[in-house]
This record gives sequence, structure tokens and C-alpha cells, in this order.
Amino acid sequence: MPLTLRRSIRLGLTSVAAFIALLAIVGFTSEQLGRNREAQHRFRIGRAVDIGGRTLNIDCSGEGSPAVIIMPGAGGRFGGYGGYNWRKVQPEIAKLTRFCWYDRAGEGWSDPPPAPPTSASITHDLHELLQRAPVPGPYILVGHSIGGDFARIYAGRFPAEVAGLVLVDSANPDQNEPPFMRAPINRMPTFVRQVLCWGSPIASRFGLLRFFTRNEHVDVPPQFASDAAVTQALRDQLVKSTETENAQACAATQNGSIKPHGGSGNPEIDAAARRVTNLGNIPIIVLTALQYGKPDDDPLTAQQIDQFHETWVHQLQPALAHLSSQGRQIMVPNSDHGIPDQAPEAVIDAIRSIVDQTRRTAPSASAGLSGRAVQPSVP
Repeated sequence: MPLTLRRSIRLGLTSVAAFIALLAIVGFTSEQLGRNREAQHRFRIGRAVDIGGRTLNIDCSGEGSPAVIIMPGAGGRFGGYGGYNWRKVQPEIAKLTRFCWYDRAGEGWSDPPPAPPTSASITHDLHELLQRAPVPGPYILVGHSIGGDFARIYAGRFPAEVAGLVLVDSANPDQNEPPFMRAPINRMPTFVRQVLCWGSPIASRFGLLRFFTRNEHVDVPPQFASDAAVTQALRDQLVKSTETENAQACAATQNGSIKPHGGSGNPEIDAAARRVTNLGNIPIIVLTALQYGKPDDDPLTAQQIDQFHETWVHQLQPALAHLSSQGRQIMVPNSDHGIPDQAPEAVIDAIRSIVDQTRRTAPSASAGLSGRAVQPSVP
């Protein structure tokens, strides 16, 4: 090979390496700036409560007992960057009793967790938060989507603290959606999932996740819609919550080697929820959305969607109501999965019903809370 050609190749490789190194430095620096910016919480709704070397964010309004505690879903419009997405529900319930929403570790304004979250760490965090805030019990837990699993697990682990549940189109650990309805990562081959679990922390550290979500839509409160700093703060939170959820999913699937075929997509959470089979006689209201998107053009796909929805409405959701002798299901015809935003009046009515029922039976309920048979979800 001619000397000139060898020098040209060497120069080209050196230039590529230098360019990659430059990108890595820029990405790493940008990521550090983003993390520092997010940690300063220049925009905050709620307050920080120390639960032992780290803080969780909580926002409460109203007075009275039982206190209503929101357990949001994962990511998207109703979790991941702020429990304040329940703002359509909060004012009305705050007129009736104490109302609190909070951010799980690594989401919203809460500090990142020390390790990938599990059902045990999430319920323990909430227990510590309510004790240290303090928010006196008993509690009515309102769980949306996978937040319904967490509410169920919490009620199994701390039965004496829970006066009732409102499950808002809640996940069911036994749901088995058609493959095309599952999250994209749960449809990928195992090898690809393992590569993503290995590479995700590296990509985050060098700013790739922040770069690809830089224009992602975030739900900015209307009163702050014109404030660019608020939008940036919520995008920073979205990065943090995505990192947390990725780490949680990878830990629950042994770094991607387990491919979930049903449930929420997180085998650890599904197993913990499935162990809670009897919540005694606490009142439970299960709100079930009846709208489920547009029919698919493909007849076979549309048929599979219809079949799953029939199972969801008439088997999986009623099974949640059967966790208690006082459980009941209420259909919500004017909403899809986003009930808290699309049909907040259904959530308000359900909470009001359980608050009233709890207050009418307060003396006997207190005895029942300490004595009912509940199978704990966490040993």
C-alpha cells in the first residue's frame, strides 16, 4: 500500500475518532448541565419531604379524613412528569377531604431512587412519605393504570392504613393483550432487549436520551404555557422518569432476558399484585373505560382488539372488584384509558362515594381495618 494512501487512511481514522470523542464530550457535558438544571427545581409544584437521605415530592390540599392519595400511572399524560395532571380532580375532592398526589422516586420533582424501583421499594417509599409529611390515615388510594397495581399492593402490605380503593382503568396482572397491542420493547427479540438494557445507561450518560426527547410534548399547566423555563423543566423530568422506568423494566426482566407475555409488562410488579387476592370488606370502585380507540382497518386485527376489550371489560376489570366483598365496577362510556383527564367527574363521584361510605361506617371500619384477613404482597 502506498505511503500516501496509508497516511490518508490514518488521518481519516484519526479525524473520525476525534469527532466521536468531541461528540462524547459535548453530550456528556450537556447531560451534566441538564441534570444540574433539573436538580435545582427552578419550577416546582408541591414540596420535598425527606424520607431518609433523599426526598419525594408531595402536594396536598383540603382537610379531613380519610385522606385521598393519588397513585398515578407510569409515564405519559398521567405520570412521569407530575401528579398535578390530576388537577381536574383535586379542587373538588379538596372541598371534601384531604387530597394528596405525589411523585414516585425518579419521577416529577422526586429524587432518583438509589436502585431500580420495585413494587416493594415503591410502596415502602409511599409509606415513609405519608408518615413523615405527615398525612394521617386512613387512606383512600386512587390508582390509575399501573398505579392501580401499586394501590393493590400497598393495601395488601399495609392493610390497617387503607380505607378504600378507587381503581381507574387499572392494570390487571393477568391481562394478556394481543402482541401488537403490547409496548414496542415487549415485542422485540430478546437479544435486542438485552442490548438496549446494556446500552441505555450509557446513552443516558452521554446525553442521547435528552437529545432525542428535546422536542417531546409535555403537559404544561395552562397558567405556565408561555414560560419556556417551565417547559424545559418538565422535559428534564421526562428524561429522568424515562431513565427510571427503563432501569426498573430491565431489572424486572433480568436485563431484558425475560420477555413478558402478559400483565403490565413488568413481571415483578405483576407477581406482587397477583399475590394480593383478598382485601376483606373495604369498599372498592373499579372505573372501566368503554372507549378503546379506532377500529383497525385489518379485519383480523380489529377482531382481536374487540375480543381483548370484551375480556378487559367483562372479566379482567370485574376481577379487581372481586378483591373485596364490597367491590363494584362502574363503566365510563365517555372516555378511553385517560379517564382522569377525559372524565374527571367519574373519578370525583367514585371518591366521594367511598369517602361518604367510610365516614358512615367509621367506628366499625376502624375495627375492620385492623382485623380483616389480607394476603400481603410482600413477605
